[in-house]
Amino acid sequence: MPATPKLLGGRYQFIQSLNRHQAGQTFLAADVHYPGHPKCVVRQLRLPTRNPMTRKFILSLLKKKVEVLEVIGQHERVPSTFAAFDVERNFYIVQEFIPGRSLEEELVVGQPWTQNDVLQLLREVLPVIAFAQEHGIVHGNLKPSKMIRHRLRNKLVLLDFGAIKTISQNISSKENSEPAAQTPKSAQLYLAPEQFRRQSLFCSDHYALGMVAIQALMGLPPEELPTGQDKRFYQEITTSLESIPNLRTNLAGLLTRMVHPNPKQRYQKATEILSDLEHLDELDPLDPYKAAESMLQPVEEENSIEGRYQASRKIPSRFAGITVVALLAIVAGLLALRLPQRLMVRRHMSEAQVLKLDNPEAAIAKYSEAIEILPRSAQALANRGKLHFEVGDTEAALTDITEAIEQDSNNATYRYERGNFRFAVGDVQGAIEDYTQAISQDTNFVKAYINRGSARANWGDDKGAVEDYTKAIELATDADTEAAAYLNRCLSYSNLDNQMLALDDCTHAINLRPSHGLAYQNRGLVRRRLGDFPGSLKDYNIAIEIEPDAPDPYYNRALTRQALNDISGAMQDFTRAINIDPNYVFAIYDRGRLQADLGDITAALSDFRQASQLCLDLGRTGCYEDAQYQISRLQDTRPDP
Repeated sequence: MPATPKLLGGRYQFIQSLNRHQAGQTFLAADVHYPGHPKCVVRQLRLPTRNPMTRKFILSLLKKKVEVLEVIGQHERVPSTFAAFDVERNFYIVQEFIPGRSLEEELVVGQPWTQNDVLQLLREVLPVIAFAQEHGIVHGNLKPSKMIRHRLRNKLVLLDFGAIKTISQNISSKENSEPAAQTPKSAQLYLAPEQFRRQSLFCSDHYALGMVAIQALMGLPPEELPTGQDKRFYQEITTSLESIPNLRTNLAGLLTRMVHPNPKQRYQKATEILSDLEHLDELDPLDPYKAAESMLQPVEEENSIEGRYQASRKIPSRFAGITVVALLAIVAGLLALRLPQRLMVRRHMSEAQVLKLDNPEAAIAKYSEAIEILPRSAQALANRGKLHFEVGDTEAALTDITEAIEQDSNNATYRYERGNFRFAVGDVQGAIEDYTQAISQDTNFVKAYINRGSARANWGDDKGAVEDYTKAIELATDADTEAAAYLNRCLSYSNLDNQMLALDDCTHAINLRPSHGLAYQNRGLVRRRLGDFPGSLKDYNIAIEIEPDAPDPYYNRALTRQALNDISGAMQDFTRAINIDPNYVFAIYDRGRLQADLGDITAALSDFRQASQLCLDLGRTGCYEDAQYQISRLQDTRPDP
């Protein structure tokens, strides 16, 4: 029996890698010391070992940083730090896992935020920054991917205070390269000019948050906005803000001060920004109805100096009627352009994005309101279709995504998504057609190649599947996608009886994603087909360690144990798989066969009858006929009472 995989620090079980960098990696782990094995995030930092004094110095710095993390972790919207320790050549920090989605996912290109949404963002993040500043802490790496909206509390949580990984990088590396040299252009947007010179100040965080707010207002990808290194940065930012319709002057001024290239010209404390925010009104000028309404209100309500000056002037009565007529004409023009409807649609869609994780039904209702206003909104239809599918309404999902395709026939993503829906409901040919169309529209659509390969394999065309997986491997730009392509190609090679190529591919997938349980399962299958039953058993044991609550590895291990004539172990594994998933038809059927071999006809008939009904419910006629054959065979051999 293989040894149980070693637990980090005696309690943390590796689940999956989240991020890799020059100094180490961050990964998701399970704390096996607590019931239910709660998830946590472990940050690993490699330590230089050539010079013991250097290593000792780095460890002392890291421990001071951990003390900082423990202090900032007292804030409810910063992850708590649970533990820190060094093992061999690595230093580990264990922190609270925050379930949810990053702000990066909420910044949708082409969907600018309203000013009120941006104000809410500032009011939500700035108190956390202010708390950090009270304790002398700079975040130093603030960007959308470091802000996670908590799935349950629906509040933004700020990750990675303190930039700990830079300690190991800066001391262990003799290079003195600029941070930007290794930072993607999309991430450079949030780096203040002084940070390119390795200097982070309190106001560097203000700059980062200001750029996030400007990006949200513009609805542009980060690559299309100027960075702090651009010579004309301030002029371009000012011009960009001026181009936003009805942007309030006081909000524009606040943002331009937050991102001023000269740190001395910025707000120096987050509390100063919060103070200025208190004087900004709640009006959303992007809503023409509200804008027109506000223009018709008494001017005395304006808080600015300019507003008070205007209030002191009286409009001559002969011009009053003309003013109202002009305002009504503006509103009529906006209505003719359908601008208010589009803005309302955008608002409904933004609300749906917030609701979809915790309340998909409410999110569907919001998308429905958007579609009622603009029935041809392809994005709203596609988004509602995905939610319909998630809640199990496949018919509505297919209707929505098909309508989205009719409205935007050149959108490869919509074809891909409909292919996924069709594949999931058993329309394999339809799925292949949609994936093929998506690929014809975007020849670099890696996921479409992978999923078309899976559909082809399901249809029995493993040779075509191998071609698709090979193309996906050529195009893949990240380890997870590449691992998925190798993993699937492994299974197709095995089905084509090319077991050695299959073994190589599964091993390659495991090397790319060491915590991927399915990769060990597939390699276990290949090894079983090669007759390497001990190796197969070892792989399934690892898969079970990674995914102890998944039924598949138990079912597959049962087959290997059966081949090793470990009948008792096989029976236990079949039963464990069924206990986890009572509708696991293959485990029920194969347990029935094992019961029959053992002479327990009553138990075997019970399993085959259950399998027969499940196959019928699933529309698997071949499976149903096999189960019926087994029932008939056993009934014929059963002695009369």
